[in-house]
Amino acid sequence: MGSRIPPVKGTRDVLPLDIYKDSDEPWLRIGHYQLIESAARTTFPLYGYREARTPILERTELFARGIGEATDIVGKEMYTFDDGAEGKSVSISMRPENTASLVRAYVQHNVQQSEPETKWWYLGPMFRRERQQKGRYRQFTQIGVEAFGSQGPRIDVEQIEMLHRWLTALGIPFAMHLNTLGDGETRPRWKAALQDYLRAHQAELTADSVARIETNPIRVLDSKFDKPEILEGAPRIDAFLSDAARAHFDGVKEGLTRLGVPFVVDPRLVRGLDYYTRTTFEAIATEGLGAQSTVAGGGRYDGLVKQLGGGDVAGVGFAAGVERLALLCAAAGREASSRPVLFIAPLGEAEEKKADELAQSLRAAGLGVEVSLRRANVGNMMKRADALSARFALVLGGDEITSGRAKLKELKTGAQHEVSLTDLVAALGQLS
Repeated sequence: MGSRIPPVKGTRDVLPLDIYKDSDEPWLRIGHYQLIESAARTTFPLYGYREARTPILERTELFARGIGEATDIVGKEMYTFDDGAEGKSVSISMRPENTASLVRAYVQHNVQQSEPETKWWYLGPMFRRERQQKGRYRQFTQIGVEAFGSQGPRIDVEQIEMLHRWLTALGIPFAMHLNTLGDGETRPRWKAALQDYLRAHQAELTADSVARIETNPIRVLDSKFDKPEILEGAPRIDAFLSDAARAHFDGVKEGLTRLGVPFVVDPRLVRGLDYYTRTTFEAIATEGLGAQSTVAGGGRYDGLVKQLGGGDVAGVGFAAGVERLALLCAAAGREASSRPVLFIAPLGEAEEKKADELAQSLRAAGLGVEVSLRRANVGNMMKRADALSARFALVLGGDEITSGRAKLKELKTGAQHEVSLTDLVAALGQLS
């Protein structure tokens, strides 16, 4: 027997079984993921969003230009390699996020020409070489949305309201935090004032924050390792907002209030990517995740399409980490059910053939049916039915085949119902 091959650090398997219950791993099953994905597939199309898919592999330049070379993602966390398949060396990266990829696709296929206002949503794996923490992995799953071509605050409001609806449907306790990063007139003045303030306090800052003063000072405000009193004393952006940026932010707040979406204005909410402008927002879990409590976040990126070779097109979007959402769903005992409606236990060879025929007709009617494939005694087969969390069980022996009748047992209550084998679909429909 060969030695076992362990998984890559920072990745995990998600199975239908409770294999993590007695380990240090958070308890997650595939049903938690399915619940989240199903709610997204139900909610986002209500707002006109259609699914789009992009490659996992992209040219490294896309993220360097789109996310920003000074960010930790591009500078430290991407999985990058040289691909010589085209006869020349090309730097390729596994996507660390999907906004830049979707903007690239939007520009590549001239979508602006055929669809001036575009709404897309996506689901898929992303990759970052991060330090492992609760709910944070090196391969992780994101669900997100992007909207192109809408300038005013109403699209910001719509996305935040949609995010609120989705998370509420999942039963996740959260608070919506909101801020603005201003516009092209605001940012240079605020950035200069922020740099002056941070330089005066750099002896009290961490080494990472000192390094960011010249390259990305806004990110210092999001530091979890610097003294809160220093960060709280930093210049606030609202003192530097242009009239246009202030009007846009006021429009977002007014729209959310009008639609009854609760929010908290959070001056320290800056997000970690260079492309954000104006509105930024995060859904922050109010229990269950500790320090790593942000489950979804996004904002505007009005200059990104032009930066990546397209027109002067506005953009806004958000993304959610499915693993963190799944931890909250697991803690709340919520997951999508994939249990069979009926488990059939045949007692012999003739009964097995009949069971297969019954299962085929029931599945054609859209009912989940599991047939025992092992010849075992009734007790062992019923244990299997319990393990699968089947709703009903039916033991199929010679008497049942001869009479054409059998007893459906409700596994939760033990109640039994005599039914006709030729009318199982209707019987299960009435009892379910």
